[in-house]
Amino acid sequence: MQLHELLVPYEDEIKKLKKDAVKINLTSTGRHLMDDDSSLTTSKFCGKPFVPQGMKYPLGKYSKMPMYLVVQINFEQLPALEGYPSEGLLQIFSEGDDDTIFETAKVRFISKEQMAEEPITDFSFLSEIADDPYLESPTHLFGFEKREDYCNTANDSTIEINGHDNLYDFIEDLGEANGLGDSDIEEIADSIDKYSMYSKVGGYSAGVQDPFSEDELALVLQLDYSNVENSQGDGSLFVHVPKEDLAESNFSNAEVVYECT
Repeated sequence: MQLHELLVPYEDEIKKLKKDAVKINLTSTGRHLMDDDSSLTTSKFCGKPFVPQGMKYPLGKYSKMPMYLVVQINFEQLPALEGYPSEGLLQIFSEGDDDTIFETAKVRFISKEQMAEEPITDFSFLSEIADDPYLESPTHLFGFEKREDYCNTANDSTIEINGHDNLYDFIEDLGEANGLGDSDIEEIADSIDKYSMYSKVGGYSAGVQDPFSEDELALVLQLDYSNVENSQGDGSLFVHVPKEDLAESNFSNAEVVYECT
């Protein structure tokens, strides 16, 4: 870990904040919804989801039309992450833009047993939503790599570092004590934020709209739309789940938040 010189004396304290995370690397397939030929069970952004024939395809709360897949994560493809499922599919569907996704998003978990069922393969019914502006981004496949996460200055939940209860206040006071201006303090923050602000599963959330307790909620997804080709969004998608639910692969209380940049 390479830290700003003013943070080096506090490296041991910063390392105590370490959490394991899995970075998501997105690769565009160049194919859009109706042409998506990727595996139905693979981890992806947009495209066609795995839906067992005995399960209803989700419909929008307001539009009553088929929702589109935003993200599908196959936990078997992830490096092992303590407290997270090791199998099954997490799916997030939406019917609208970044202003309504937090309200209308549908989070669904498909167990390994359900994945053994025959899936829907005729997706012709999705043609009625194929022209949605948010589907102008092609399907992206996910690759995963294990990372170490050391919190970030956007996260306002309580942590303990050098007498401060969040990273931003610590860095701000450190900068001011050394006579630094706002731009220099921001440079210090950037030097550690780079270890946490990226598309990932696990680690520290960089969401700011609804501060939460790191002891109670886990970050299941942080998706930076700047990583998406031809993205119609300009922010990040966050999914937080109570830790006790996550241990049981229960996503019924998942919170979905989209924050514009």
